[in-house]
Amino acid sequence: MADSPYDVSPETEKTESPSSLSILTNIITTPGTAFSDMRVDYPVALPLIGIIALNALVVVLLYANIDFGWFIEHMVEAQGGDISNAEKDQMRQGMEMMSPTSMGIFGAISVAIVMLVIFCAYSLYYVIVSSITNDGFQFKQWLSFVTWTSIPSLIGTLASMVVVFMSSNGQISPETLNPLSLNALFFDFNAMEGVGNILASTDISIFWSIALMTIGYAKWTESSIGKSLGIVLVPYVIYYGIRILML
Repeated sequence: MADSPYDVSPETEKTESPSSLSILTNIITTPGTAFSDMRVDYPVALPLIGIIALNALVVVLLYANIDFGWFIEHMVEAQGGDISNAEKDQMRQGMEMMSPTSMGIFGAISVAIVMLVIFCAYSLYYVIVSSITNDGFQFKQWLSFVTWTSIPSLIGTLASMVVVFMSSNGQISPETLNPLSLNALFFDFNAMEGVGNILASTDISIFWSIALMTIGYAKWTESSIGKSLGIVLVPYVIYYGIRILML
C-alpha cells in the first residue's frame, strides 16, 4: 500500500541534498516528502526571494497600470468624514507630488521589508517554542519551514497579477486587488475599513498554509496533529485578535 503524501510519521532523514525545485514540487503534491527533503540542508533562498520578489512585482505592476488620478481621488475619498476638506486637499497634493513609478518603487520596497519582518517574526515564534520543547531546531530551520509553507500564498499573488493585466481602465484599488481574498470570495464588505479590511487582506490560501505547517511541524517534531495545529494557530490568533481589538 502506497504511503499517503500527507503522512506525518517520522522517517530517516535523507543524506543527498534535494534541489529547491524538487521541494517546490513536493510541497504542493507530496508535502510529507517535501518536509523530509527540507531537513537535509534547510534551503531558504528560493521561497524567501521568490515570494518577496513576486509580491513586490505585483505592487510595481499595479502602479504602472493604475489610473493615477482616479487612485488619488479614491484614496482621499476613502477617508470619508474622518478628515476635513482642508486635510483632504493636503493629502491630495502630497500624493500628486509622487509619480506612479516612484510610488510603485516605494510600495514594492515597503512590501519586501514588511514580508521579511513577518517571516522572521514567525520564525522567532517557533524558535521560542523550540526552546520550551527542546526539539533542537534553530532560526534557519524555522525560516525554511515558514517560507516553504507560505508557497500557497503565491496563488493569490498570481491572481492579483491577472487582475492588473485584465483591467481595461486602470481603476484598481489595492485593497480589492486579490480576487482570492475571503472578502472578495464570500463577504463583499467594504474593504477599506473594519472587518472588511481584515477579510480583504486574508487570502483563502491561508488555510492551505496552516495545513502544511501542521503537517510539517508534526513530522519534524514527532508531535500529534492536534498539538501541532494548536502551536501553528497561536500566531494567527494573536494577529487577528489584535486587529479585531483595533477596530
